[in-house]
Order: sequence, then C-alpha cells, then structure tokens
Amino acid sequence: MSQELDFRFEKFEEYYGDIDQVKKHMDNCNICNAKLVQTHLSDFKNLIVQETARCPECGQGNKKMIHIIN
Repeated sequence: MSQELDFRFEKFEEYYGDIDQVKKHMDNCNICNAKLVQTHLSDFKNLIVQETARCPECGQGNKKMIHIIN
C-alpha cells in the first residue's frame, strides 16, 4: 500500500552547500539522480505556489511542496 504525501511547506534550512549542491537537491531524484519533472500551480489569492515533482526514470516522486510568495 503506497502512502500519499501531503504538501509540506518549504524550509530553506534543508538546503545547504554551494549552488550546485542546492540545484542538485532541488532538481534531481534522490534515488536515481535523474532530472525531475516538476509542475507548479499558482494561487495568488493565498500567495502560495504548489509544486509537485516526479521522476520519469524510476517513478519515484510525489514530492509535494508549498512555496510562499510574499
């Protein structure tokens, strides 16, 4: 039984290292290191962007993040 992840709020504390390490953490799959396919849904009334990401190679995904845009 797979467990659906709920959206979680982005915390900038989880990003560390130089710019290349941060980009890799955000853009690549943590299982197979392939580029993630990301989709974004803007909600300007509540000043948030909902991001979902899925790996096309291994199928790992459902990374769900909420970005605050204030």
